[in-house]
Amino acid sequence: MVSGYAADVRGQVGPLVPVLVTKADIPRGKALGPQLLRSSLSQRRVPRRFAPPDALSAPEQAAGLRAVTGIPKGSYVGRAQLEAPVMRAAGRPVVRQVEIPVAGTDAMRGLLGPGARVDVLVTSEGDRAGSPRTYLALQSVELIDLRSREHADQGGEGPRADAMATLRVTLRQAVLLTAAGNFARELRLVPRPAGDRQQLPATAVTAADLRP
Repeated sequence: MVSGYAADVRGQVGPLVPVLVTKADIPRGKALGPQLLRSSLSQRRVPRRFAPPDALSAPEQAAGLRAVTGIPKGSYVGRAQLEAPVMRAAGRPVVRQVEIPVAGTDAMRGLLGPGARVDVLVTSEGDRAGSPRTYLALQSVELIDLRSREHADQGGEGPRADAMATLRVTLRQAVLLTAAGNFARELRLVPRPAGDRQQLPATAVTAADLRP
């Protein structure tokens, strides 16, 4: 009976996977050097269902990166929270522009103009390893342009979308968004009120979490 119960639980939550967790608060903008990696990060094993999709699995994956948000003690450490130190040219950060397909924009056109700050939500496809999940991929990035899907090139299947959005991001963020645009089920923009600079820890919800 015990063996059967354990197998049933493993089937529901998945196998244990390594994740990176903070042992102490990491301030926004802090570079993760060797000393900080030892003092503020640790590796844990959790069921796959509860591991955020972009969570790092080992301290060496964060070596030399910089925290783009404050990461509270006890939080998972995800790729979207870290970036390579920004190179500067003529006193300005080097940034990129990336275009992605997004859904759910019709009701928010008035809030999604050029210069708006937005959060990006990504809903992944489900697979044999677990149910679909939606996670907070990026926070407070600048929207440069938003145009209707019928005026954009729709080559390929791609995610569900009614518009194409152009965002100003770092190279690491551009890679994340390009991957999401190729492999995810849906991407959505959540506009931020003026002056809202709140940064949240890594957040993810699976389909199973919505069951009563």
